[in-house]
Amino acid sequence: MGYFKLFENYVNEAYKTADQINRYMSEVTPDESDVPDYFMSLIKKSGKKFELKTVKIKDLLDADKSLEEYVLSGEIRYGENGESEYEPFEDELDNPIVIFNGEVVDGYSRTSTLYHRDVKTIQAWVSL
Repeated sequence: MGYFKLFENYVNEAYKTADQINRYMSEVTPDESDVPDYFMSLIKKSGKKFELKTVKIKDLLDADKSLEEYVLSGEIRYGENGESEYEPFEDELDNPIVIFNGEVVDGYSRTSTLYHRDVKTIQAWVSL
C-alpha cells in the first residue's frame, strides 16, 4: 500500500482507538516497528482514544526531552555505524506521528527531518 494511501486511510476520521493506533504504527513501519512492544502494550491497555491534531514541533521538543535530544543530536536512527539505510520518503513525511501521554512514541525520524527543513508544525495522533 502506498504511503499516501495509508495516510489517507487514517485521516478520514478525527479520532482513533488504541487498537487502531497500534495497527497504524505497525503499518507505518511494516518492515520492522521501531515502537517497542512495551509502548504498544501500554497503549492497548490504556484504552485511550487518539485525536488528530496539528502540533508545533518546537512545543514537542520542549515537552519531550528524549525527542529533543535525538532531533538536536543529528543522530541517524537507522543503519549501522551511523550510515543511514533509510531516509523517510516525501510521502511518508505526511504520516502523522503518535504522541502517547505527552511522549512521542512513533515518528522521531519524521519529526527530525521536518525540523531540519525548518517546518514548524506536524500532524500527530495525540492520546486524550
